[in-house]
Amino acid sequence: LPISNTATCDDGDACTKGDVCNTGKCVPGAAANCNDGNACTDDSCDKVKACQYKINTGACSDGSACTLNDACVGGSCVPGPAPNCNDNNLCTTDTCDATKGCINANNSAPCDDGSLCTVGDACADGKCKAGAAANCDDKNPCTDDSCNPQKGCVSAANTQPDRKSTRLNSSHT
Repeated sequence: LPISNTATCDDGDACTKGDVCNTGKCVPGAAANCNDGNACTDDSCDKVKACQYKINTGACSDGSACTLNDACVGGSCVPGPAPNCNDNNLCTTDTCDATKGCINANNSAPCDDGSLCTVGDACADGKCKAGAAANCDDKNPCTDDSCNPQKGCVSAANTQPDRKSTRLNSSHT
């Protein structure tokens, strides 16, 4: 009768590891782990040659949310182009974070609210907010001063007598 032992042996298959004797025979161990963790290789096991890694040209991810359409080239993941994070809003600062992706953070940049009757317009809460009212006083008492949002300051001749002139003239009579 053969004596059973649990000595290590080789079952002749390079795709098994930890082969041991059992009841007089070499029993295959666990399957070899041929996963190299590289998305740019196709992993397999050949019974004679063991683990094999064939380079592929598939899609991959470089782990950054700031690249798109990453692709395998020569066994490595090559980053694709950056995403367009521009939201076309002057009142946000547009950046890209490798983990979060595009970030459009509100800013306080100067802007133009479209009205010529305000000055010092600035961004707040992601929108352009009107600044102070434009000073349209031309210091001429003979004009009525106003502001038109499309034209700006407007001074129109008025028909009111100048009170200072009237008082000066009446005191000389």
